Amino acid sequence: MGKNICKVTSTFQFCDGGSCRKAKSEIAIREARAYLRNQGLWDETHTIKTRCNGRCEDAPTWIVQPGNYWYKNLTPEKAVAILKSHIEFDQPAEEHLLYRDGWSVLLTDNEKMVAPTVFKHKTDAELGDVLVARAFASDQHLYPLFQYFFQDPRPITVDQNEELIEIKTPHQVDYSDDYQVLVQGEELQLRLTIAGIPKDISEDIADFKVSIAEVIWLKKRTIFTKAIRLKNKKGKHLVTFWIREEDTATWEHVLKIYLSMSPDQIRIEDEKSVEQLE
Repeated sequence: MGKNICKVTSTFQFCDGGSCRKAKSEIAIREARAYLRNQGLWDETHTIKTRCNGRCEDAPTWIVQPGNYWYKNLTPEKAVAILKSHIEFDQPAEEHLLYRDGWSVLLTDNEKMVAPTVFKHKTDAELGDVLVARAFASDQHLYPLFQYFFQDPRPITVDQNEELIEIKTPHQVDYSDDYQVLVQGEELQLRLTIAGIPKDISEDIADFKVSIAEVIWLKKRTIFTKAIRLKNKKGKHLVTFWIREEDTATWEHVLKIYLSMSPDQIRIEDEKSVEQLE
């Protein structure tokens, strides 16, 4: 029988993602759960191991509810202190906090600054002078993008094996496989590997693993002026999605959602690059 959550007053979300496990999160979790058992607090608390709390630089991390309290750099000693503070005194352990509701900054010593994506001038072997932004190749970014392109079809053209395929009808985007996404419909059959894969995976799956994603801006083309090109880690071309010049809605979606870039403030490393392409 599962836990009666009607009795639960506090929930502790213990991160056990890769970075937290390397920082020995499991030891702190064991101490926390042992303390709750021995103190007779198991029924009124709930503990959850999460895949990732999204703050790897502060590993190991916990989230405590209610109150949305985030804790950093957990150790077995900190773990018990945090439990006591919340359960016995109904207040956070302030000295171990990373964040709490109402704060405008994080109390972290390990903030990693991620450089924003920018367009850079490049002379491409196939396309000539272009602006290229290295984009995200993970399934968290590609799967939603494929849904946007194909489920309610956008007027894009797909370059697959040097064949241009114009998308006119809805396609099914199936990501039920562990590693591969399948785009299937009247015009297109496309299978790509977008999840992280183990080293011993079959060559067929590994060869179609998207490792390089590029958003390309061609100022001189008359029909197509933008594209998203996907390659494997060896640089082999997998597929290119071409966006028509007049399709501003799709281009703005790519900028805002895929690149986290405002269409009104497109980041270009060298503004003179635009002039070179005009």
